[in-house]
Amino acid sequence: MIDIKNAEDMEHVLSLMDTEQHQHLRMLISEVIQCYVDEDLHGLLLIGREQNQPMKVIAINATEMDAAALLSTADMYINYTVMEDAPPKENFN
Repeated sequence: MIDIKNAEDMEHVLSLMDTEQHQHLRMLISEVIQCYVDEDLHGLLLIGREQNQPMKVIAINATEMDAAALLSTADMYINYTVMEDAPPKENFN
């Protein structure tokens, strides 16, 4: 993991990214900023390496309860969208 301590470090890391990554980062930063300026908008950023490994959970304009509700809703949404195209469980027996 790269430790970004100052503007020069940030410039270096940004120089390692391609155009698509820059565009995605711009979108991400824009969404995070919106959470700070709109009191009704809450964010939750999850950062992890592998399954069952510790992760960072960063709440943005969210209480612990807001963060838990966001995570629960995200879990249901992701499970639904992933399982939507999955074959019936009977096919696995």
